[in-house]
Amino acid sequence: MKKILYLFLICLHFSCADAQSFDGSWKGEVSVSGQKLLLVFNLQKDSANNWVGTFESPMQTSLKFPVDMIKTNKDSISMEVKAIGLFYRGYLDRDKDVMKGAMKQGSFESAMILVRSESEQSGLSRKQDVFPPYDYIEQEISFQNVKGNASLVGTLTYPKGGGSFPAVVLVNGSGQQNRDSEVFGHRPFKILADHLTKKGFAVLRYDDRGIGKSKGEVNLATTIDFASDANAAVDFLSKQQMVKTGKIGVIGHSEGALIAEMVAAENSKVNYIALLSGPVLKGDSLLILQSYALGKVAGLSEPALELNKANNRKLYDILLRDEPPKILSELLEKELIRQNNGNVLTSDMRIKLSPMLMPWFKTFLRIDPSYYLKQVNAPIFASFGGKDIQVPANENIYALQRLRLNTTDVTIKDYPNLNHLFQNARTGKIEEYFENSESFNEQLMDDLTKWLKLKTK
Repeated sequence: MKKILYLFLICLHFSCADAQSFDGSWKGEVSVSGQKLLLVFNLQKDSANNWVGTFESPMQTSLKFPVDMIKTNKDSISMEVKAIGLFYRGYLDRDKDVMKGAMKQGSFESAMILVRSESEQSGLSRKQDVFPPYDYIEQEISFQNVKGNASLVGTLTYPKGGGSFPAVVLVNGSGQQNRDSEVFGHRPFKILADHLTKKGFAVLRYDDRGIGKSKGEVNLATTIDFASDANAAVDFLSKQQMVKTGKIGVIGHSEGALIAEMVAAENSKVNYIALLSGPVLKGDSLLILQSYALGKVAGLSEPALELNKANNRKLYDILLRDEPPKILSELLEKELIRQNNGNVLTSDMRIKLSPMLMPWFKTFLRIDPSYYLKQVNAPIFASFGGKDIQVPANENIYALQRLRLNTTDVTIKDYPNLNHLFQNARTGKIEEYFENSESFNEQLMDDLTKWLKLKTK
C-alpha cells in the first residue's frame, strides 16, 4: 500500500470506545492512471437503526449506486457496492471526521482517505484552477535520476519571447503526488506554476516516482531518495537554455520543503529556497506535536492528549532503535498491547501498525531538518500557516529562529488564518481541505513572488 499523503495520517490511535458514528457524506479520491477521481459515500441509519448508503463517482457519472453491505465494529467499517464490484474497508482516525482505509475494485487496489463533508453536494468549486490556452510556453519533459534509478516526467513552463529566465523547481510534500500536487480536487502547484511563469520565471514541476508518468521504487524509498530525485531535477533545469545561470531555486511544500533544504545543502546550483510549511523540528518531535494538534482540534481532553503523547513517544523510541525489522515488530506489538489495556491486537489494529515499519517512516523519525538548514548558504523564505495542524507554526518558527544558520538572509512569514495547504481556514481540520474553494492563497503567492524577484535581480 502506498505511503499516505500526509504525515499526520500515520500517527496511531487505538480506540477502545463504543461504536462510532459514520453518518454523513464522506468524500475522498483515488489516483487512476495519474488521474484523480472524486468518490463519495453517503451514509445514514434507517428507521430500523441499520446503516444504509449510496456511492457516487461524480467525475464519471451522475448515477448514485446503493451501498449493499455496511458492517461496522467500533471505529472500523467495511462497505461493498455490488453494482460496480467496489469494496472499502477503513477506520475512523483520532479526528472522527477523517476515515483511513483502502478500496478495491477488481484488480485495482489503493489507499483512500475519506473526510466527512458538511453537505451531500458532490460538485467541486475550485475558484483558482487554470486551463489552457496559456500565454506562456508549456512543455512536457523527462529526466533521469541515475543515482536513484528513477525516471521522472513533468512540465516545464516559461515566458514567451526568448531570453533566459530565473527558474524554480517545485517539490511535492509526503506521499506520491502528481506534478500539480493534486489533492481533493485542488491543484496548488499548477496554480503556483501559472502565477510564477506569468511573473517571468521558468518553473519545473514533476510527477513523483510511482505516480503519473514517473517511474521508480516507492515502497522502499525514503525522504533521502526523494531528495535525490529533486537534485536530479535541479541538474536538469540548470542545463536548459532558457534558464539564467546562477538564478535557480527550489520551492518545497511540507516534506518537499525538507527536501529543498537537503538539496540546497549539497547542490551548489541552488541559489535560493522557499519553504512552504516546512518542518524544522526533528521527525519524531514533529509527529508527536502533529498528533497533539490533530487531537486538540478533534476535541480530545487534555488528559487524553497527554496520554497519546506519552504513548506515541514510547512507540517512536522503539522505532529509533537499531534493531532488525522482526524484533522491532515484536517490540511494537508488545507496547501496543500494553497501550490497549493488555488486550491482544485485532486485525484492524495490525493494519494500523504496518505503516510504522516502512523504511520511509523509520527514516523520517530520524531526520533533523536543522542539520541541513545549518549547511544552507543561500537565501531562505519560510512561510507557515497559523491554522496548520500538520506542521504547527509557532513551534517550528521558534525552532527556526533559534538556529545558528550560515546565512543571515532569512525571511519568515506567518499567515495566521491559513492551514497546511495555505487555504483560509476556520479550524485547520482536514475536512476543510476538501470543502474549501481556495487552492492556494493569493497573498502568499504575491509575497513569495516579490521575494523571488528581489533575489533574482
